[in-house]
Formats: sequence, structure tokens, C-alpha cells
Amino acid sequence: MAVEEQRPRLAWLFFGWSGRLSRAPHALGWAFWLMVLSASFTRVLAVPEDHPSFVPWVLVFLALAVVSTISSLMLSVKRVHDMNLPAPLVLCLFVPALSFFALFVFLVWPGTQGPNDYGRLSDHPKD
Repeated sequence: MAVEEQRPRLAWLFFGWSGRLSRAPHALGWAFWLMVLSASFTRVLAVPEDHPSFVPWVLVFLALAVVSTISSLMLSVKRVHDMNLPAPLVLCLFVPALSFFALFVFLVWPGTQGPNDYGRLSDHPKD
């Protein structure tokens, strides 16, 4: 009986830190959070400040901002692992002068071919 290889789950994609992630899923994950944050921020701007739903929408936006920040960091950790680099390199995203360039490098730099220190396959948790 052959053992099927399990497909990675969305929970691993957005919140897992082990394994590797190639450029396309990394970019799509960042784009997803950008769209979610943009939609909630648009709703905050559309509601007048004196409307009763203003505060709940602000809280929704703030909660999504926290969740998306954590998720984006996890996406970037796996992306750095795919390049066979250590995870602390992700801290460059918090340095204002480096953040844009770091994200650009994470999006365009190819990952290592074949197995590396962080897993056998790209787009999979470490086995």
C-alpha cells in the first residue's frame, strides 16, 4: 500500500513556521492579507465616526492587522527557509530603510533547488 504525500494545509501556509515556501505562494499570501486589510480599512473610512458601527469596524481592522502581521512573518520565515537562509533575516522587514528591499528580495530571489537545511521540498512543512 503506497503512502500518499499529504498536501499542506492553509493553517500551515498562513501560520506555520517550519518548512519552505516558494515565491508564488509567498506573494499570493501577502496579496491576500493586503486585500483583506484594504477591504476592512475601506469600510472604516466609509463609516462616519459618529455612527454606532464605526468602533466595531476599527476593532475588526486592528484585529486583522495583528493577525496579518503574524501571518506575513510566518510566510516570510518559510520563504527565507526556501532560500536556505536563517529565519532571523526576516527582522529586516521591521527596519524602515530595509523593509521594502527585503520584501522585494523575498519575492524575486529563487529558492534552492532540491533539499536544503529546512526541508526536502519547497511548499511543504519540514519532514
